[in-house]
Amino acid sequence: MKTKTIEELANIYVDYHKSKGKILGLKSFLPLTTFTRFCMNKKQVEYVSQELVDEWCKKRPGETDLSHNSRAGCIRQFLRYTNSCGYTSLTLPPKIQISRQKKVVSETELPLVETSISDMMDKYIFYMKASNHLSWFAHKTLIRFNKYFASIGPDVAILTDDIVNRWCGKRPDEICKSRNLRILPVRKFLRYSNKHGWTNVLIPENLPVQKSTYNPHGFNEDELSAFFHSTATIKFDEWQNELKFKLRKIQIPVYFRLLYSTGMRTNEARMLSCEDVDLTNGIINIAHSKGLDQHRVALHPTMWNLLKQYNDAMERLMPGRKIFFPISNDNFHRIAWQAIVFRNIWKTISSEPARAYDLRSLYAVTNINSWDYDGTEWFDKLLYLSHSMGHRKIESTCYYYQLVPLFFKQLEELTGQALHDLLPDLTNFFENEETN
Repeated sequence: MKTKTIEELANIYVDYHKSKGKILGLKSFLPLTTFTRFCMNKKQVEYVSQELVDEWCKKRPGETDLSHNSRAGCIRQFLRYTNSCGYTSLTLPPKIQISRQKKVVSETELPLVETSISDMMDKYIFYMKASNHLSWFAHKTLIRFNKYFASIGPDVAILTDDIVNRWCGKRPDEICKSRNLRILPVRKFLRYSNKHGWTNVLIPENLPVQKSTYNPHGFNEDELSAFFHSTATIKFDEWQNELKFKLRKIQIPVYFRLLYSTGMRTNEARMLSCEDVDLTNGIINIAHSKGLDQHRVALHPTMWNLLKQYNDAMERLMPGRKIFFPISNDNFHRIAWQAIVFRNIWKTISSEPARAYDLRSLYAVTNINSWDYDGTEWFDKLLYLSHSMGHRKIESTCYYYQLVPLFFKQLEELTGQALHDLLPDLTNFFENEETN
């Protein structure tokens, strides 16, 4: 085989990715372009060699380990391809082993900043934890409120209506719903402290919110097939970070199949720790939930087997990780991650509005449609579905009956007005599940 020049190899490599459907931008394979120019312009050579690879991939002064690995990773992928095609037989440049950062202690694990209300708040937090009614969001909100009180000054000894209203007031560009969610933990704390005589302040009222007109999208089989196929074949523009690409390629198909198979909230799946997933018994313990109660989900055998395969692959990629769906530093994905990924895939399938959270509605409706309603055993199934979905009240589960027109009509005939008494007020039923 005739030896190829570095420019020819680079063109062959780029053409290969184009043939696979990769959309190339200005930054695609930028390190490879820079390396090619380094060989041809600076070194005045046309053919790649081990010496050139080692020199260019050497860590530069002031360059971080992550930046070096990203730059060298592109060349590693390039050489892996050219070696496999027989064009070269070069050693891949080494990557720097980055020691994991020490765990940052969360604010929720630290003592409260000392204020005249910190002792009261400590007692309230202890009470909420003991009754398993303290969410992560509520805990963080109480910490922020206490910090705000401390920032007013050390001489402020009493919590007043003015202080409460200043913190709870609607902020610029803050919508009413977000404001109400933000102050909810503080309202509960103040109600508790007033009751015990610790404080004597007015509880801020909720602001009126616009009624939600959104209805969950009802996925058909073709849409689901196209969506899940796309999760397995999704293309990414940025290939410079090899680990980041591999994590996304492995995680996205499994994450959305888990939502579809279990009806979990997007936040619950995103914030799973490895210790929450019992792959020995096929059980998921959901600790980070929209509600205040933990609950468990039993896995279907096919989903159970898929999670085992996923976990084995992740252990090879990130041995000893703590997070089930981690980013490269073994932390949780940010809140918007799943929404961005879902939106990017969905827009290639349909112009109809839909969200990843609608897979939860689909799970409920699919279960309801599969039930036999000739007897009274449907109520047992309703209770099981309610517990599985993490609903504290059965009224929340009953919402989904209205998405199944045929059964809703049958049930209404059997129960009459009792059904409507049971159904919840649907105003803003679908709140953003990521707030808690």
